[in-house]
Amino acid sequence: MAAKKINKNMKFEEALAELEAAVEKLESGDLPLEEAIEEFQKGTELSRICMEKLKVAKAAVQKLVVSPVNDDNFHTEEFEEPDEEE
Repeated sequence: MAAKKINKNMKFEEALAELEAAVEKLESGDLPLEEAIEEFQKGTELSRICMEKLKVAKAAVQKLVVSPVNDDNFHTEEFEEPDEEE
């Protein structure tokens, strides 16, 4: 069974929906080994696409900072990542 080509330009929501569907298929445990491997590979690629799209979106996110003294005085700052807990 040949692997289906994944559109690398798909929207995030579409890639996420396909990834969720692949995970559901794998979690069911009903797939033959070859199909399970294909679904895993597809899921890996879809995960990479989602992560790249999130990375691009994150880079575009800025937060608006308003001066507590003057609501008309505001500027933007780069988005700061929260500290990750290990």
